[in-house]
Amino acid sequence: MCALFSGCGWLPNFLQHSADKSVRLTEEARQACERGDHERARQLLAHAGEVAPDDPDVQYRIARVLLLAGDTDEAVKHLRYATKRGVDDPDAYLELARVLLEAHQYGECQEMIDSALRLVPTHVPAQFLAGRLAELRHKDDEALAIYYRVLGNDPSDVQAMLRVTDVLMRMDRTNQAAPLLRTIVDSDRISPIELARAHWALGLIYGRDHRWAESATQLAAAADLRPEVPADEAYQIAYAWWEAGDREKARNYVNRTLATSPQHANALALAAALRLGDSASQTAYTRQPLPAPKEWQ
Repeated sequence: MCALFSGCGWLPNFLQHSADKSVRLTEEARQACERGDHERARQLLAHAGEVAPDDPDVQYRIARVLLLAGDTDEAVKHLRYATKRGVDDPDAYLELARVLLEAHQYGECQEMIDSALRLVPTHVPAQFLAGRLAELRHKDDEALAIYYRVLGNDPSDVQAMLRVTDVLMRMDRTNQAAPLLRTIVDSDRISPIELARAHWALGLIYGRDHRWAESATQLAAAADLRPEVPADEAYQIAYAWWEAGDREKARNYVNRTLATSPQHANALALAAALRLGDSASQTAYTRQPLPAPKEWQ
């Protein structure tokens, strides 16, 4: 029979045509999904699956659109098909790994991450997910080793630095975290949210070392980058400025604390201390100890 079709040369062309058509259909489905037309997206995905039902790459593309549409359960079915059929895209394994991570199915999640890394050993998102999984399993030493490998390949990777500092601080190894945080706050490759995290963490470390002026400066820099500052954190900044001897800045953050939480006991105590200092002469006034935030107790 093959002789009738010029040596079966038609078959690869037919399969390629089917795959191309399915790719086009899944792309149209993605666009429909982004427009909010989920019904049209589903119709296009169904057609794509009919055109190339056994192609793992097409199944992966279908899964990505389903994830975009919020249909996680159906997306997992297609992702499982793609990974079992040996799709050669590490992102397919990683998509499934992320879903499994959210579902706390850590064993299978690890298998998917390992599969992605077998395809591309230096795949950075897979390494980050492996580190996150290690953290969730309370394997901080393993997580650190993973993040340090990422830094070994790219010493300027701010995301890896942030992950390392999070783990180091949790392990109470602040003397190792501080230099990395100083590098992060000087970086121009970081989002405002991440920069605020770095400033805040560095401020906490300085506060533990009673380097109050540096602590207050870093904490205030973090606050300036945030749309809102919770009352307890505003009090931390006020306390750091108080300990640093800057009464006006301490007063500013006490007022911010009380504006959010009028009955905040520690802030009320600091406000009273500031009023007492205002009314007393410098020679007669002795500064009273104040309740420290729990991070510095």
